[in-house]
Amino acid sequence: MRYSEVQTTEEWLRNHSLESMQLTLEDLLKKGNIVLNARNATEQIEFAAKTQIANFFLVHDNSSVSKGINTLTFFIKCLIDEQLCYKKELYFLSFGTEISSLWENTTNVNVRVLDEARQWVQELQPSGGCNLLKALKKVLTMRELNSLVLIVGSCPDQSSEILSDYIQQCTLGRELLIHTITYECSNHVPPAVLKNLAKVVGGRYHCYSSKNEVGLEFTKLTPASFLPKPPKHEGPLVIQMPSFLVKTSAGWLKTNGLKAKKLSLYQVLAPNAFSPVEEFVPILQKTVSSTLHEKAMMQFEWHDGTVKNVHVDPPILYDYQKQLNRTVRMYERRIDWLSIASRRIWGTVCERRVVILVDISVTNSLYIIHIQHSLRLLLEEQMSNKDFFNIIAFGSDIKYWKPEMVPSNPENLQSAWRWVLSLQCKGSRNFMSALRRAVEIDFKDKDKHVSPGLYLLTTGVPDQEMHAVSTYVADVCGGCDLQLHVCLFSVNGFDPNGIIPSRYASPNETASTFREIAHTANGRFHWFGETGIYESDDISIIVSEMEKAVNYSQKCALLVESLKQRSGTQLVNQFIPEEDLKMLLKKERTRAQKLLPPKPTALTLARMYSIKKLKLELPRIMFGPNCVHQKKMVESLHKKVSAKYCTIFPSVEINGIVKHLQLQPKELEDYVEQMERVLRCYIRRIQWLLSGSRRLFGTILETKVCILIDTSGSMDPYLQEVTKELTSLIWEQLRKNNARFNLLRFAEDIDTWQEFLVEATDETCHDAVQWVSKFQAHGSTCVLKALQKAFCFQDVEALYVLTDGKPDTSCSLILKEVEKIRKKQTIKIHTISFNCSDRGANEFLKKLACQTGGRYHRCIGDVDGQLAAHRMLTEGFDDDDDPVFPFFEGDDLKKLAQEVAKARSFLMQAKSFRCVSIQGLSINTAFLS
Repeated sequence: MRYSEVQTTEEWLRNHSLESMQLTLEDLLKKGNIVLNARNATEQIEFAAKTQIANFFLVHDNSSVSKGINTLTFFIKCLIDEQLCYKKELYFLSFGTEISSLWENTTNVNVRVLDEARQWVQELQPSGGCNLLKALKKVLTMRELNSLVLIVGSCPDQSSEILSDYIQQCTLGRELLIHTITYECSNHVPPAVLKNLAKVVGGRYHCYSSKNEVGLEFTKLTPASFLPKPPKHEGPLVIQMPSFLVKTSAGWLKTNGLKAKKLSLYQVLAPNAFSPVEEFVPILQKTVSSTLHEKAMMQFEWHDGTVKNVHVDPPILYDYQKQLNRTVRMYERRIDWLSIASRRIWGTVCERRVVILVDISVTNSLYIIHIQHSLRLLLEEQMSNKDFFNIIAFGSDIKYWKPEMVPSNPENLQSAWRWVLSLQCKGSRNFMSALRRAVEIDFKDKDKHVSPGLYLLTTGVPDQEMHAVSTYVADVCGGCDLQLHVCLFSVNGFDPNGIIPSRYASPNETASTFREIAHTANGRFHWFGETGIYESDDISIIVSEMEKAVNYSQKCALLVESLKQRSGTQLVNQFIPEEDLKMLLKKERTRAQKLLPPKPTALTLARMYSIKKLKLELPRIMFGPNCVHQKKMVESLHKKVSAKYCTIFPSVEINGIVKHLQLQPKELEDYVEQMERVLRCYIRRIQWLLSGSRRLFGTILETKVCILIDTSGSMDPYLQEVTKELTSLIWEQLRKNNARFNLLRFAEDIDTWQEFLVEATDETCHDAVQWVSKFQAHGSTCVLKALQKAFCFQDVEALYVLTDGKPDTSCSLILKEVEKIRKKQTIKIHTISFNCSDRGANEFLKKLACQTGGRYHRCIGDVDGQLAAHRMLTEGFDDDDDPVFPFFEGDDLKKLAQEVAKARSFLMQAKSFRCVSIQGLSINTAFLS
């Protein structure tokens, strides 16, 4: 989990804004000095240039005791080539018993000087002792020195106290950067001396050993020392005071739920709902039911299973759907709020007296920064308005911040954060000891106080058996308000070569265990990981309320549709707004659940959301059977005459027939807005189909598929592009949808990646990509053999065939053979024409797809299509002739493009009719006045 994922933009900018980083113009001006220009008597600002390291002195141990001279020689030459070549001046000195310098004084850096340095380093030979003090006396007297590197491979002749005292005396009042390096030391003395020396003089220390490739200094550090930290991680808390009293989602729904807002469908229908009446009729000698509802009411199943007769009022139901839509959007905002900042990790902390239990077992060593940052967010954002709190950390042993709970004030919060920074991961997970300590000491008077809460942050199952933990939790939480809430941080398992936990369970088993514990303790369960929230009781109950609202909206739509069918008349201007349509299709976005089924094709969408299905066909809305302008024969005048007031109503000519407009300008304006929304939805769908791997392969719908790739000789110029797109397909569609798949390439022979369908995991996808990268184009195109082989894969649901031309056998033969095979197994074949201009080949692929119930796809006009879609979304739909989509041949894009053209035509007509209607309305007003 990256720390930036749990921060809002406002929180992130507190540490990264121009002001916090002192990069504003005001900060820049403060760094300058105002001086007077003598020439023109004006004030100017001068800035002092920051001097970089110009003079670089390298002092190297050349004693006979030092080891690894060849390795060191190589590294020094690398240092010269990579870093020292950028310095201004250099000076090299080696020392053993005596000292030896390359030059008498510092030398300006140039090509010749660097060559001399490399040659001098190459000729170095070990000799004598390690008289480091003598070398220091030589170099520290040179006043131009501002950076010194000491490389030592053996123990210096002098002690670190003598060396450090001498360096401090010589560098008093000077700015000198000192870097000390030990290499290939067989004992611990040289590193200790150089480390102590660097510490005293304020320099830096590094230790190199070829045996472990890591300096001795690094091996002593804890794993947390290598972990990246958020900016100002160790700084003081930035405490925030919550502006409102937080509630659990269950408590929040008591005032914002559908029932609380009187938005239950049964509450809305209740005033117009009546139970069926049955009475005994003596003359018939039987009980008879009332039949009035058959003419005036609809029968509707009530929540208790009974059937009631309901009077359906469409305007009321449409208004009710709009209220449901607004409520669902409010629920979505609640879910978004629960998914950010500290709530993403802890949920909502609602109690007034809180104890936090933190898992610091050794298996969390690599996550200690995450744990600390999670606690920081909690202390900053949710703890300032609590009454009392405490923090208990547990590994094998337990550590508590305070012996008992203390008031939640800024001083205590800052103190708690400093304590959290000192935590180190050790031991196993002794959860029971920490829980018992919190219950028996912090909550010893739990019956006397209201709203106590325990919050557990852990990554795995505890040391104790779960039935023992559950029994204890049930005992201590029963009969009182104490609640235990579990925040489970799901890490990527454990490293078998590293630290193995004392007890291990799979992520799902761990989640199931803690879910049971939390619910036993009347608490909430919250499961999250590095990729987001997997499960949250707070979010689940909101999603459940959203699904209930969607169900109510669907029942409303069914009631109105049933009324329309019974009445046999077309309700004017009663099309469902796009927001309601989106509400019906809304999916849960924040929990990690089973992946949703693949997105439908354009053909499926056309059946579900076409203009006809949405009842947006303009002629059907505008013109009923009684709108035709007619004339009647008048006997006395011997001619046909229009009605007296016929000229008052606006009329238009449609296909040679004059018809009167039945909609008002406001209704036409609503239609225009709705049609524009539908158009934007269609165009965004086209953009999606023209992006990613869908551009070449279309959408992969099934979950058990085989991809067949033509690698014949004609594919050679394009094979690199195809393999790149196929790689994208594997990760973007197959892996994302958890499909089971196989790959097959065909030319004059065939070759399969696997002998059966395999599940799309990270490992198998990597292997598939490696196999694809080895494609070579050659030979002819044996489509029939490839199809016959692919049909043999067990459980395969669909084949996706990409080719660039005709097969090497008869097209009719292939169609006949495929039809024979499909009599035994119904497998769809989706065909993909790639860079193929042969009309006969494309017709064959269309027939093959149509015959097997598949889809035909051809990647052509994608750039022009994207450009046209972009122009439509940015420029609007005022002109139905420009821009236009290119001619798409693929089934999905072709159908969508046709629907867009029809929608744009209806849109232009509606705008024209609206102008006519407005003019007719003005004439009406003048006539009546």
